Amino acid sequence: MNIFSKGVVVLGGFLTMSVVTSDGYAAEKLDLKLRLKPGQKHSMRIITENKISHTIMGQQQKINHHKTVELEFEVKDVQPSAAALVKVTYLSLKEKTESNQGDFEYDSTKPETFEGNPLAMSYNAMIGQGFVMKITPDGKVAKLRGIDEMCGQMAEKIVDAEDVSIKKRIRDRSEVAAEGRAKKSIKALNKRYGSREKRVKATKEMIKKDPIFAEVQIMKMVRNAITVFPDRPVGIGDSWEAKVIPPYAPLSEIGVAYMLDGNDKGVVSIDVSSKIDLDEDDFSDSTKKGPKPQMKMTGIYHGTLQIDKTSGWMIGKEVKMRLSGQVTQQGMTVPMSIESVVTVESMKNRPAK
Repeated sequence: MNIFSKGVVVLGGFLTMSVVTSDGYAAEKLDLKLRLKPGQKHSMRIITENKISHTIMGQQQKINHHKTVELEFEVKDVQPSAAALVKVTYLSLKEKTESNQGDFEYDSTKPETFEGNPLAMSYNAMIGQGFVMKITPDGKVAKLRGIDEMCGQMAEKIVDAEDVSIKKRIRDRSEVAAEGRAKKSIKALNKRYGSREKRVKATKEMIKKDPIFAEVQIMKMVRNAITVFPDRPVGIGDSWEAKVIPPYAPLSEIGVAYMLDGNDKGVVSIDVSSKIDLDEDDFSDSTKKGPKPQMKMTGIYHGTLQIDKTSGWMIGKEVKMRLSGQVTQQGMTVPMSIESVVTVESMKNRPAK
């Protein structure tokens, strides 16, 4: 869906300015691009905060969601086309949700404290796993590779963890012949699927169908750490248009204006802004049957980014979005407001070997 046709008005415009740098020289035009080298590693922390409020049948409900994911980006290869193959590995994950329906919390650094949490086993299996993304010099993620293999490796770890849980549960109840009973229980579980291999395969398919681990969500995550660059050299005050993924997951892409704001000591500062007038009739999972929800929201999206001038890699980012409006589904209209913040931090940068 072309979000521009839905009424997104991009702020910023195209500005032509005659400026002078802090050194007193005319501002240079920068050819902003990703210039990655094999062997480079960038460890990034992506923090997403959402505050959602909606009213159903006169009752106000609030959801506060906080998620921190730490990733390592390792440049594996730079192709003749200058597109780079970058391996992305999950280092850690923290997530907390507070709502009227109850709270949810997870911390991969304390996996043993979340036994019984329905997502803990899957999240535990995700840490240390990875995939490869193909990214173009202008900052567009062209393709993700290895998602299927990652889900398979997660499935193996989940099945192993289930076996360990079965053994622990039986051992805790009784030490007498616990090992033998645990083996029988695991064997019976495998038999229910047809074999252990089929049990792993079924678990893999379950992971792939889970919206949390869907490729589209993974794509949204990595795009938070990448900047879309202009197709021409730009100076201070120059702007260019792009599309970004807004912080609140169900929304589609929105159009924004980037503006080069600063160039100091090898760090490029970029402002990003958009005025949102959203009228979408299919912002949810299009594979689901039944009437599609309609979302009418207005608001703003704005923030700043810091980019390493030499490599084009993101050093830091903070963007905020505020929306208010309503969602209509199956004849029910629900007033809603959303406040979101995404922060991206560079944990460490390691040069190419």
